[in-house]
Amino acid sequence: MSRLITLETLSKKGIIMQQPKQASTHDVKDIDKTLFKPIKKNRLYEDIVDYVKRLIIQGELKPSDKLPSERDLAERFAVGRPTVREAIRTLELMGLVEVHHGQKGTTIKNPELDTYMDSVREQMSWMIQIKRTTLQQLAEVRDSLETRIALLAAERATKGQLMDMKTTLEEMQSCTENVDAYLEKGIEFHRVMARATQNPIFHATWTAFADLIFKYYKDLLEGLSNKKILNRLYLANVGVYQAILTKNPQKIRMAMIQHIDAESEILWPDKGARP
Repeated sequence: MSRLITLETLSKKGIIMQQPKQASTHDVKDIDKTLFKPIKKNRLYEDIVDYVKRLIIQGELKPSDKLPSERDLAERFAVGRPTVREAIRTLELMGLVEVHHGQKGTTIKNPELDTYMDSVREQMSWMIQIKRTTLQQLAEVRDSLETRIALLAAERATKGQLMDMKTTLEEMQSCTENVDAYLEKGIEFHRVMARATQNPIFHATWTAFADLIFKYYKDLLEGLSNKKILNRLYLANVGVYQAILTKNPQKIRMAMIQHIDAESEILWPDKGARP
């Protein structure tokens, strides 16, 4: 249920801009003028965005809380309604508020890590397209991430998650003649493994890398597609799963190296295994 944040509440907490108090003429002393340095000239809507972000951080604004109307905010911030509108639009793009039509108005959104990782994924995709980085460089980062994920999954995976990995591998085996179906199951296997870390940041970060990398892997694999190649990748994933079951860090690292090398030799045969 939405909790309406009143203008009076914002004013009492010093969030709304107020008229400065008259400075006292008593006990005046000289101060170091070097303390005063040029400040960044923010646009007005950025100041409003900062105020709302501060309220969220301080816990004054919580998920589902309703902000004052656009007109009320404009009056209290002493700015035009277009400025408030731009601030709300920016907060919406940042995933901090949700704008509803009608009486529900603008409410604070429950923060989700995936929203921010979408921006990371888009940026990485752009870097590949303009040749600022390569798919291999992104794959190297993902490989290191997945090794850590496998180690944590061995420690923390539930019985249900281990069963999900096994089931997905069985489904993967039946898809070695179809690149699209195989990649779908391959992504699901590694996604379950990331969830098994019980750390949502690992899952969100892996997803940002994996969704992007597998998008390009599909084109590479379709050019090489045959059952023997996909079966080799499948067996490498089986090796990772079996190593996780042992809970032995050395075996897990070795299985990941074999998985990485198999992938590298297939996708980048001219360059060999990645270091």
